[in-house]
Amino acid sequence: MMKPSPADNSCVLLTGATGFIGHYLLAALLRRRVRCAVLLRPPMDQSTRRLADMLDELGLDLDEQCSSGRVALLAGDLVEGLPDPNEMDIRSVIHTAASTRFESDPMGEPRRTNVAGTFALLRWANKHQINNLHLVSSAYRCGKARGEVRERIGGKEPAFHNPYEKTKWQAERACARWSKAAAGRTLTVYRPSVVVGEYATGRATKFSGFYLSARASQMLAEQYDRQDDAGDRHRVSLRVRGRADDRQNIVPVDYVAALIAHGVTDSGLHGGVYHLTHPGPPTNAQIKRAIESHYDIAGGRFVDPVTFDPAVMNETERLFYEVSRPIEHYFVDTPVFDRGEADRLERSANVSCPSYDGQALCRLLAYAESNRWGRGKANAACSDRMNSATNTEAALDTTLYDAYFKSFLPDRVSRSRIAQMTGLSVTMRFVIDDVPDGQWVCRFERGMLTAVHRGENTLPEDFSYRTSSDVFWRAIGGGVHPQEVFLSRRAHVTGDTEQALKMAMILHGFNKEFPCDRKTLEREGVPA
Repeated sequence: MMKPSPADNSCVLLTGATGFIGHYLLAALLRRRVRCAVLLRPPMDQSTRRLADMLDELGLDLDEQCSSGRVALLAGDLVEGLPDPNEMDIRSVIHTAASTRFESDPMGEPRRTNVAGTFALLRWANKHQINNLHLVSSAYRCGKARGEVRERIGGKEPAFHNPYEKTKWQAERACARWSKAAAGRTLTVYRPSVVVGEYATGRATKFSGFYLSARASQMLAEQYDRQDDAGDRHRVSLRVRGRADDRQNIVPVDYVAALIAHGVTDSGLHGGVYHLTHPGPPTNAQIKRAIESHYDIAGGRFVDPVTFDPAVMNETERLFYEVSRPIEHYFVDTPVFDRGEADRLERSANVSCPSYDGQALCRLLAYAESNRWGRGKANAACSDRMNSATNTEAALDTTLYDAYFKSFLPDRVSRSRIAQMTGLSVTMRFVIDDVPDGQWVCRFERGMLTAVHRGENTLPEDFSYRTSSDVFWRAIGGGVHPQEVFLSRRAHVTGDTEQALKMAMILHGFNKEFPCDRKTLEREGVPA
């Protein structure tokens, strides 16, 4: 066992400590009295506050951990530049940092973090002669592989559902090549499946994956809540593409963190590949029953993927799939994972994966709702502190918003391939809460922007989007996906929800086609 004695100043470097798995893993390591050097991205005051808030919820005081010497905070970025360890005796690296975006964005994610960042970390390890690497990968780096997925690295590159899966596969291969390039190097790989909230409480800091179908169901329920006659909520006309008996491999974050922490501290387990997956995961039917019970809706039915025809979807189905589309393949492609090595890790750690019944699944949903899908009191306070300077600056110069809506948007829409292909005729209102008089109404006729009005006016809109200046700038830069925004409730829709979600996807495509930022608007000038 690698248990540091009081005289032992060696430590492990942890990347991704402010991530979902990362902060649980840091807490688990600290409870095992492992000294940790934690890599945080500048500005350090914001990253430190975020980490402190997250650890506080797990019962640990970051200031106390730092003052006792159990934690050292290092400023750096995987791609932009990693710091020198100076006098720190770093013996191992735990690489948890990752982008979980399923589609590529203008910033180069997820490849930037998952591939380029991993290569940079390997070069850093070479430079400082660090030979022990623990990589947190993903069980779904197997892509569309058929048959039982083995706990090994190698084989032919599979087809993938999305860029995220491919980048995790590439990162593993890069680490495997690094481990074989010199004597004495050890690579240990942990492959969690779909990570959800803490088992006993449902606590989570990230609400993607499994949560998308729950959020889509909640939005359906909210539609019925707004109706005078809600009787039809138990006869929802919804076909779900998938098989009732297929299983969704979800695992609680505290289980994942406990096994990784044990693997790190037990040298006898180093060098393995571990599928941190559920040995008996819930079926699609079990999850469906739990979600329907929680939101008091019913009527959906599974349809075999071979016979499902997306061309004849009704309004309810279109709404459901606009929100849950990124995880649709999880209902259809359900790999079976070999767990021989994971079973050995579990026995050594005396930890087993808990089972998911309806009550356990509902705990996940209840916490997500109470936390406003990632905008709960603690997270919102932390996020607000981090974004306050950006929001204040953005709200002060309202002329840039006028420049976007009255100049940039009409010009680019007239040249947009996406706008010409869609040809929608709608009136929508954009409301930016922290901008004075921050309302703009836009009328589209067959895909072309024909009118823009600021503030209140008599044009009746089909729907409206309400958000903050921070989300607005990220959205028009193409750096945030609509599902992410609506799931976390950083944007709110009123009016025709189905049409609003459809338009959000079109605007996302437009923003990737013509990304915009403050410098672009300042360069092009403000309309008179």
